Amino acid sequence: MNLLKIFVNPLPEQDPGGQVPEAYSEQLRYVRKVWNEQTFGLERVVRLALCVIQFFFPILLIRDIFGRWGSLGRRLAVEFYTLLKFLFPLIVLWQGWYAHPFIIFLIVYFLADTFVHILHLIFLEDIHAAAVSYRRSLLLIFFHYIEVMSDFAVVYTAFDLLNRQMDPITALYFSVVATTTVGFGDIAAKNAAGQMVVITQLLVCVTFIIVFINYFSQKRSET
Repeated sequence: MNLLKIFVNPLPEQDPGGQVPEAYSEQLRYVRKVWNEQTFGLERVVRLALCVIQFFFPILLIRDIFGRWGSLGRRLAVEFYTLLKFLFPLIVLWQGWYAHPFIIFLIVYFLADTFVHILHLIFLEDIHAAAVSYRRSLLLIFFHYIEVMSDFAVVYTAFDLLNRQMDPITALYFSVVATTTVGFGDIAAKNAAGQMVVITQLLVCVTFIIVFINYFSQKRSET
């Protein structure tokens, strides 16, 4: 039994998905397309900003490098990067690495990368290619959602923003409670900085709700 069939079926032969455009050139075409379209005001500014900001994150480099193996190689690389971002904050919490400034920088950087990606799904959905699979898209969004909760758990712990001593489970517990807006009240932000981080987390999670609703409404319209 070929173990590769766990991840890919049917197995590619020579070209695993066909030639794909270089990621940076493709993104530049998106910028030009948004620049030349007939939009105005905040919508235009936000769409242009999102197109440009994408150049500051590694996803374009990943898509550019692995695009040499065709669209399949690019998609698998993007999935691996998503899993890496999902696992990284969990490892940081359990290993206690949140005391290192560079680790915290990476956590915030990956969090910003994920947030920009979610905003892309909302404001730039029309310029990107159609999703390969509805279920795959929802699965990736779900991993991003868990990643965001874990990222904020690291931030709460690293900067001591809550009113009790944090361990990995407690930090994740509060982050999940804050994300789902349950608000049991047993843990709370202990200062203004903590309150601002909680507000930021809630705003980020609202964007996920918009994306989930959008995907489900699209699926209903197709059926």
